[in-house]
Amino acid sequence: MLDEEWIPTPLLWKEERPTVEIVELPQEPRFASLRVLSRFAHFLLIRWWLRLIRRYDKDASAVRLRRVFESLGGLWIKLGQLLSLRTDIFSEAICRELSKLQYRAQGFPTRLVYETLHAELGEDLGLIFESFEESPLAAASVSQVHLAMLRDPHIQVAVKVCRPNADISFMRDLRNIGRLIRMLEFFNVAPHIRWRDAYWELEQMVQEELDLRYEASNTQRMRKVLREHDVYAPQVFLDYSTSRVLVTEYVAGVLMSDFIHIGQHNPQRLIRWCHANEVNPRKVGRRLFLTAMRQLFEDNLFHADIHPGNILLLRDSRFALIDFGTIGRSEKSFLSNYVSSLRALAENDYVKAADYTLRLAINPPAASQLNALRAELVRSYRYWEGRTHLHGLDYHERSLASAGSDSGRIMFKYQVQLTWAFMRISRTWSTLDASLSFLVPKANHMRLFQTYFREAAERRSNIRKVIPNMMRGIKNLSTTIEEYDNVISPMLRWQAINMTALINKSERLAHFGTAVFSMVRMVIVLVSLFGLYTFLYLYHSDKLITTYPLLNNFAEGFRNVFNYDDWIIMLFFAVVIIGYLRKIIKTLTKPY
Repeated sequence: MLDEEWIPTPLLWKEERPTVEIVELPQEPRFASLRVLSRFAHFLLIRWWLRLIRRYDKDASAVRLRRVFESLGGLWIKLGQLLSLRTDIFSEAICRELSKLQYRAQGFPTRLVYETLHAELGEDLGLIFESFEESPLAAASVSQVHLAMLRDPHIQVAVKVCRPNADISFMRDLRNIGRLIRMLEFFNVAPHIRWRDAYWELEQMVQEELDLRYEASNTQRMRKVLREHDVYAPQVFLDYSTSRVLVTEYVAGVLMSDFIHIGQHNPQRLIRWCHANEVNPRKVGRRLFLTAMRQLFEDNLFHADIHPGNILLLRDSRFALIDFGTIGRSEKSFLSNYVSSLRALAENDYVKAADYTLRLAINPPAASQLNALRAELVRSYRYWEGRTHLHGLDYHERSLASAGSDSGRIMFKYQVQLTWAFMRISRTWSTLDASLSFLVPKANHMRLFQTYFREAAERRSNIRKVIPNMMRGIKNLSTTIEEYDNVISPMLRWQAINMTALINKSERLAHFGTAVFSMVRMVIVLVSLFGLYTFLYLYHSDKLITTYPLLNNFAEGFRNVFNYDDWIIMLFFAVVIIGYLRKIIKTLTKPY
């Protein structure tokens, strides 16, 4: 449970909060497919007519498109939000308007809430809840949340209840979106958007959001991960949670959305609250950025929707994350390339950053355009790095999302497509920017990157994690070697059968390789022996039988270069490398 000394004083009183409007569930519309087609057809006809009479305005057209998605509601809102991430394809005006899409916070009647709770929990609610507030705290497209008090354990909880008709309306919208996508694919409309992948993303969203067991599992996993970050996540009560009901600990913090709202309209009130609760906005913003980086790159398990409504401020610049309906994971190869591109940016190695960015693409660029594309990416990174140091420039022009948008547009210009996995991470940064732009408006992302990579290196060098990481690395290396043996070796053997004329040449190469690797092994052995002597001289001189003045002088030069743990790690890796070199030499000396 959350420590009571972390709970801050209220920033907004209960009477200041807007109440959630309660409406009856709407009837399912008839001819829903025709309704969808007519809305988009009407939008396209107006767009075509305005272009014809030369009165087309891209900003006004983007607003009309947003209103089309809003009028359709339901899953169409999520589709619009998803498309807003494709800054590489759509104009800035369209992406900006689609990113504004929000659900109207309308709740459903309490009697339907009680019916769902009875059906799911299967017993008298009075035996479970000591009290239950009928007015919802919040409402969304899939569910609404009520405040309650459990009897056992006696704790205040947030009860999330699914809308009775959410599955029907979402599946209906999903079918209509599927029909629309098939039409777009049939007429070959904008194939570079990869409509089928967008549909798959929506399908995954629907599956995870309609079944609250996903969120329960996600919350438990993230609670364990975030504990290492000193970030709080609520406890889940599985005994009272089902596919349509989720009961979690109520975290009595201050919503970041309220924090930003008060800061914009009553800054003095916010300053007083921060002083009373020892909250430093810059420190909170820095920690938010660093935990997001750590979730992405070290845990490979990240909150994919860190908007201001999912961040709760606590005392002493602490915070909690809630609503884990959407979490993300990345494939190992993708994550490795993405981390390497950001690390290269932090080191101002823009050519290397461009090379790793190109490896994130679905399709490689044409050979004739590769150099031009690479040069443009390098220029865009240099330009972005220059912007990060400018004072008075808008936060969003200096943010990581801005760099991603610039590189995405360049890739699209050369018809190189980025994956939706890249878009998911871009969504994480864009939602986080809504908080960071207020907390740290003058943030320098290059310095934040450097801070993260420095702290990450310190965590990796922690002796408690060195051995597990080594064992994991050795296991991964063994797996890689086994995959090589199973997949590549048969291909090489088949080529060898058809290239017997080259055996003599291969034998000569094997002899040459044996000589080279033997020499390398001998050098590493000698260096390792000197390293062992230096280590013993610096830290365990009493264990040396005799010492040599010349070697002692060399050893003294390393006294302040490496610490005790560094020597242990280097000597361990030296032994591992010598062992692998021995295996390589043994393989090369085998008869054909």
